[in-house]
Order: sequence, then structure tokens, then C-alpha cells
Amino acid sequence: MFIDCRITYDLRSDDRSLDLWTVFDTKTGRPALVNGVRQVGLAFAAADALVDVLNAMERAAPGSSVTW
Repeated sequence: MFIDCRITYDLRSDDRSLDLWTVFDTKTGRPALVNGVRQVGLAFAAADALVDVLNAMERAAPGSSVTW
């Protein structure tokens, strides 16, 4: 059985502050969108948890993490 371990989403420090984080799409480099909202300026714990959730959604059903 093949397990897809590719990371679709990751986090990076926000341009505005080293204490804030951006969740981004590793394919495009653009901030992730959740219900049309760019995921920028997040606390580390929130950004880290969101990365885990979005990547789990992608592993379960590719494309399911895309929200507009």
C-alpha cells in the first residue's frame, strides 16, 4: 500500500512579525484560503494545528482542503 506523504500545506513566519505565522500552499507559495480568508497573521499554535488539519484533509480526499 502506498501512503502519500507529500506536504501540501506548511507554515512560515509572517512578513509583518516574527511572532505571527502564515499557512501556505507549498505548490503555489500563496497563503492558504479557508472560507475565502487568507490564513496570515496567526499565532504559532493555531497555524501549526491548521497545517495538520489541511494536510490530513488532502491525504483523505485530495482537493478537499480547497475552500473559497
